Amino acid sequence: MREAAKKVNFTSADPRPFVSTPAKFTESSSALTALAATAANVIASERYHIDYQDVEVNTDLATLFLGSVLLPMIGGKSFMQHEQLGKELAAMDIHDSSTQIHRYATNVYKTKDARWYHLHGSMNAKPAMAMLGIEESDVTADEAFMIYSEKVAQWDSQEIERVANDQDRQAGVVCLTPEEFHASEQGRAMAEKPLWSVTPVPAPRKTWPRLEGNKDLKALAGIKVLDLSRVIAAPAVSKILAVLGAEVLRVSCDALPEYAATMVDLQTGKRDTNLNLKTDDGRTKLRELVKDADLLVDGFRPTALAKLGFSTEVLRALNPSLIYMRENCYGFDGPLAGRSGWQQISDCLVGLAHMQGKFLGLDEPVVPLLPNSDYQTGLVGAVAAMQALHARTTEDKTFDIDISLTQYNIWLTRLGFYSAQQQQELRARDPSFGPRHFDDMAVLVQKTFGSFKKVRPDLKTFMY
Repeated sequence: MREAAKKVNFTSADPRPFVSTPAKFTESSSALTALAATAANVIASERYHIDYQDVEVNTDLATLFLGSVLLPMIGGKSFMQHEQLGKELAAMDIHDSSTQIHRYATNVYKTKDARWYHLHGSMNAKPAMAMLGIEESDVTADEAFMIYSEKVAQWDSQEIERVANDQDRQAGVVCLTPEEFHASEQGRAMAEKPLWSVTPVPAPRKTWPRLEGNKDLKALAGIKVLDLSRVIAAPAVSKILAVLGAEVLRVSCDALPEYAATMVDLQTGKRDTNLNLKTDDGRTKLRELVKDADLLVDGFRPTALAKLGFSTEVLRALNPSLIYMRENCYGFDGPLAGRSGWQQISDCLVGLAHMQGKFLGLDEPVVPLLPNSDYQTGLVGAVAAMQALHARTTEDKTFDIDISLTQYNIWLTRLGFYSAQQQQELRARDPSFGPRHFDDMAVLVQKTFGSFKKVRPDLKTFMY
C-alpha cells in the first residue's frame, strides 16, 4: 500500500476550500478517495501483473461526490426532469413523502426545554405524526413547519427522544455539542473505535476469480456483492465497488419505500432483484444468492437480518468465505447501537450540526450541507471491503466488518476544523449563503450547489 500510495497526485483548479462549513469535507473526501484508489491499484497490480498506475484525485470532484445524489443527467438535463423516469421513481415513494405534511416530519425543531431535536420521518411520516397528534392535511411548506414546531415545542427533549426511539422505534435525537457527545455514554463507548472495525473469522482462503478476456483490468472484476441496504451510506459502498468492476446485486422489496431521489445515483452499476424476505420464497432465493457471494452489505437496523433467519452463523454455514459488512448510524457499541438512524441523526448526535450553526453565526443547529457522512462512510466501507477481499486471498480467514456514520463523524471531527481565518474567508466567498435549522436535506443540498455555482463557476459543467 505504501508504494502504491506514492502514485497518488492531488489536483485542483483552485486549492481553497469552497464548501461553507467548518468541517474538512474536501480534505477527508479526497484522502478517502485516494485510499480507495490505492487499494484498487494494489489489487489490480497483483491480479493482472501490471505496474501500479498513476492516480489523480481531483479535490474539486471529490467534493462534488458528496452531492452525487443531484448530479445524474439525462440528455444534458437533470434526471429529475425526465418524465418517464419521474413516474417510475414516484411509484417507489409508497408513503407519499413528498407532501409537505409528510416532508416536515423530518427536520430540526425546538423543544419545551429550549433544546433542539431532530425529528425523522424515516420515509413514512405516519408514526411521527401519530406520536405528535398531527392529522393529514393539504398545507404549504411554511404551514407544515409551523404545525410540527408547535407540536414538538410541547415536549421535553429527553422525553420525545425516548418515546420516538424506545416506544415507537422511530429515528430522532437531541442535537448535542461535540463536548456533550464525547461526555455521553454513547460517545464514550465509540471514542476509541477505528474508522472501521474488522473481526477475522477462520475460513478457507479464496483466490481471486479467474476471468477470460478481461481487457479492462478492473480491480474487482468477478467479485460478487449482495447489497441489502437503502439510503445512502451502505448503497454507496456497493456503488463504489461496482464502479471498480464488482458484480453487485441489490436486493430490493417493492413492499418497502425508497427515497426515490437517490435511486439513480446509488443504483449505478448494479442489477436489482425484488425479494420479500418475510416470505419463504424470498428467504429461499436469498439463501441461494448468499452461497455464491463474496461480500454481503447489510444496511438495516442491527439484528434485523438475523430475525429474518440470516444470522452470521447461518450466512457462514451457507458460505464459509463470505465477507459480512454491517453499516448503521450510531455504531455497534453503546446504549444507542440498536437504534435506527440516518445521516442527519449522526450529524446532530456528534455535534456537527451545532458546529455548522455556529459557523453561520446562529444560535441553532444546522445539519451539515451535503450527505457528507453518508457518502464518505461509503468510501470507508469500500476501502474496508477491498482490504478484506485482498487478505482473504492470502490467509485462511474471512471477515466481519462494521462501519457507521458515527465512526466516520468522530474521525472527521478529530481532523480538526478550519481556523478562524479560514472560516472567515469561506463565509466571505458567499456572504448571502444562509441555511437555517428549518432547511431539510433536499433544500440544503440545493442551496449548497447554488453557492458552489457562485464561488466556483468553473464547476458548472458538472452541475445541472
